[in-house]
Amino acid sequence: MNPFRLTTRLSPAPRVDPGARPAAAVPWRVASRSDSGVIEFEHCGPEPLRGVRFFLAGGGLLGLSLPRTVHPGERLRVVLRGVHADEAVVSADSMLVLRWFHADGTELLWPIAL
Repeated sequence: MNPFRLTTRLSPAPRVDPGARPAAAVPWRVASRSDSGVIEFEHCGPEPLRGVRFFLAGGGLLGLSLPRTVHPGERLRVVLRGVHADEAVVSADSMLVLRWFHADGTELLWPIAL
């Protein structure tokens, strides 16, 4: 038997950039989701978001997602399909990514596990 010891190391507090933007809650919510691959998102933040787009990582297909401005209360619908025409669901390793820009130009990404 090999003895081992757990130790605690004290490290200095991380430095915070005073000009950095604080972490914010995601201004989106999943409004509805169906078994046929349709997901609807609602923008529940206080300001319009620019350049909103969706990307799909992993197996499956996603229609063309052109950048657009989304105002508070608006909803976006995404339709996901399988790799083959007769499939309506995506594979288990897929991830949908929602991308947008704040008014100050900060780019944010929200990965959504499918």
